[in-house]
Amino acid sequence: MATEQMHIDPEKFALRFIESFNFDFNAKELESMAKKELAAYLSAYFLVEKFNRIESENFDKNDTNNLSDLGFDELLEHVKDLNQY
Repeated sequence: MATEQMHIDPEKFALRFIESFNFDFNAKELESMAKKELAAYLSAYFLVEKFNRIESENFDKNDTNNLSDLGFDELLEHVKDLNQY
């Protein structure tokens, strides 16, 4: 288990995410472009919020199972449960 909880700043992540896209300025399509950029920003923001919540919920959780003792199907289920963001 990690010794330090991970936290991502959702606002910084979302801003960096939309900065990575090249939204070509087109005055006729300005509203449509703004909607696309807003959708990209909000999607990135809420994805990070969900990640941070799940990370916080699982960080101090005492896992009674030793992962090396799990069978393949059980291990896949465990990974699936952890990757719900």
